[in-house]
Amino acid sequence: MVKEIIKYPTTPSLEFGANVRFFNEELFTLIEDIKDTIEANDLKALAAFQIGSPYNVIVIKDGEKYIELINARVLKREGTTQTQETTAYFPGLSAKTKRYEKIKVIYEDRNAKQQFLEADGELSIIIQRKLDYSFGSNFRVRLDDGERKLFDAKLEFGTDAITENGCPTVFKRDRILHTFKLLFVLGLIGVGISFFLKDEILELLKNIENYGMLFMAVLLVVYFFYAQYEGKQYKNCSSCQIGNIIGVTAISLGKLLVLFALNYFLVG
Repeated sequence: MVKEIIKYPTTPSLEFGANVRFFNEELFTLIEDIKDTIEANDLKALAAFQIGSPYNVIVIKDGEKYIELINARVLKREGTTQTQETTAYFPGLSAKTKRYEKIKVIYEDRNAKQQFLEADGELSIIIQRKLDYSFGSNFRVRLDDGERKLFDAKLEFGTDAITENGCPTVFKRDRILHTFKLLFVLGLIGVGISFFLKDEILELLKNIENYGMLFMAVLLVVYFFYAQYEGKQYKNCSSCQIGNIIGVTAISLGKLLVLFALNYFLVG
């Protein structure tokens, strides 16, 4: 039966990591539920915790076959490797972690017979990740301080697009503001020269000014939403950016209203 996958912020309790004592139909049903859930969600592996069971059971899809690890423990570790990990527990998010390159695992099969498995590469990493869940943890505890802060920012904003923690002095959104300011200055110049133009040319200027103000309004809308998207990529200055974005948008809107009033009363 396909089960719902446990996702953040649900956390395991101290009961997780319990050893399987009875190798019976209840265990076999749990294993089949894990397999069904793997297939339904196109996953490579799941620990029992991830479908709400407290037992130390891991199922890994290996081609058309499945590897079933019951009461697994790591006996031997060799080397380290860095990997960009993703998991169904934190859907859509990833983080750089350090894992053992090779491991040797002791476990029991569904017949309660002791087995050993030596794994390296991707299989080694998958087993280590699922063992984290089996004992009430997840890859976040494996992150160094810098990567943890970055991952916490991803959690806060719900996006994997965040790539830096620092706060830059120049943003891409500033280009939108520069365009707006240029159009505003040109609009003021247009108001100034309108006093010296003939009626037929003045009518053309009015149309140009109207289209220009419409374009400026569109720029403000684009700026407001893009600036928020861009701001989410920088954890350390996200709170101050929101206030700054609102303030800049409000000031620019005020300038646009002033330009509109000048055109309406002086040029119109």
